[in-house]
Amino acid sequence: MKLLIFFIFYCIIKCESYKILAIFPYSGRSHHIYFTALVEELALKKHDVTVINYHPVPALPTLRHISLQEGKENSSDDVNIEEHLKVLSNSDFLTVAYDGAQAFKHLAHTNCKKLINNREVRELIQSEVSFDIVIVEQFVTDCGLAVAYKLNAPVIGMTAHILMSWTYSRLGAPNHPAYVPNHFFASGKKPNLWNRIKSAIINFGMNMYYAHVIQKQDQEIVHAVYPDTPLLEELGKNISLLLINQYFPLTGSRLHGSNVVEVGGMHIKENAQIEDKRLKTFLDNADRDVVFISFGSVAKNFPQKIINEIKNLIKSNGDILFIWKSDASDWEPPTNAYVDKWMPQKAILCHPKVVAFITHSGMLSTSEAMYCGVPIVGVPLFGDQFANAQFAVENGLGVAVDILSLNERVLTDALNVILQDKYRQQANVLSQQWKDRPQSPMDTAIFWIEYVAKYKGVENLKPSSVDLPMYQYLIIDVILVLGSVFLLLLFIIVKIIFLIVKINSKQKDLKKEKRKKRD
Repeated sequence: MKLLIFFIFYCIIKCESYKILAIFPYSGRSHHIYFTALVEELALKKHDVTVINYHPVPALPTLRHISLQEGKENSSDDVNIEEHLKVLSNSDFLTVAYDGAQAFKHLAHTNCKKLINNREVRELIQSEVSFDIVIVEQFVTDCGLAVAYKLNAPVIGMTAHILMSWTYSRLGAPNHPAYVPNHFFASGKKPNLWNRIKSAIINFGMNMYYAHVIQKQDQEIVHAVYPDTPLLEELGKNISLLLINQYFPLTGSRLHGSNVVEVGGMHIKENAQIEDKRLKTFLDNADRDVVFISFGSVAKNFPQKIINEIKNLIKSNGDILFIWKSDASDWEPPTNAYVDKWMPQKAILCHPKVVAFITHSGMLSTSEAMYCGVPIVGVPLFGDQFANAQFAVENGLGVAVDILSLNERVLTDALNVILQDKYRQQANVLSQQWKDRPQSPMDTAIFWIEYVAKYKGVENLKPSSVDLPMYQYLIIDVILVLGSVFLLLLFIIVKIIFLIVKINSKQKDLKKEKRKKRD
């Protein structure tokens, strides 16, 4: 009898589980944190999950790992912040955008080659194993779509940030510079004329560069190994669904179809605890406000000048306690500071003694600050961080500081602003809005993954605009037809008027001739 019950239970689990492949071919640590939370949860729900990425994943019975790691790849390690700051300080917005595009090209080329030429990935494709669904990161990672194509499986896209400009069209979503915040700078939800001009130029330039340079080089890498693979952009249009790391209380309302699902904050664990006893004691016994400082995985590359300014901030504000995630091991911190290389960020932010967060404004950090209701001082450095900082400013979650003008006085002034009661109150309101959902972002993501897997791809989720040629999407043909009709009608009306005038003129001439004859 026990054996029968076990067999029935086993069958129920197996019948409800799916075979899932997750492809995350970008080495960024923050992306890994976000995506790993999902694959771990899928494996815990007894789905058979295979993940392809650069970083280790939890050891679970139903989770297999294919590593792309060949050394100590982490995109953050390659960041030269000194050089980046020179570009920001000495260049116009076009040069900054081009510098970003060049970085994307390098990332795409490196990641694509490692993915397509990986021995285990090739063996996986050659084995013709069947997957119910393939999850592919949507960044500069379209080569993952080629792997999904070779495995003949439906695809779900996933991002660890707001949408890149070149992703909108494949989803049938509008990317209008008049109201859609730009990914690459702080245009905001209501950009002024200059920001709309910049946004339009950057979007057009990035889209052209991606299509004709980045995607073209990736296509060549793919075709060298799998020559029968269709165009990567066409494969992108076949994505059944996109799970996106954003949520409207932070990023604002967007015009998306049913094929885009917001799961912002999916990586956040509700009951995260502080396990380090020394850190826990520092927080629990705090007799003053605590400010948390973290600039993510690039902090170890910070110029000494910026590190010194943060040290000065801590020294000159003895009435505040600071927790600083930093590699500054050569420094003996004052009694009002706790410094370490690694920190349980979410657990710290949600501690009741923490009242402010100085951050680089990465999407994960900004989401965690909103979740915990902690005002921020945003110091953006790269990519979407400028947009994220602007979201925080517009929602009253915090203020933004220019990295080029960063010093102890600027940081102190910014802290004095966000420590006002209005920022704390607004942060609490935003936190409640962030948490108040029909289901958690993780449960939402799991539901839609299982939904698409169950129906083997869901074509009717996609807006018809995905497959429209550009002239139809922009109704150029309609404008031409209506314009032609208008011009034709105008021509006819003008002709009729000329004819009436001509007839009237002839009648007048005839009357004049008759009068002359009478006279």
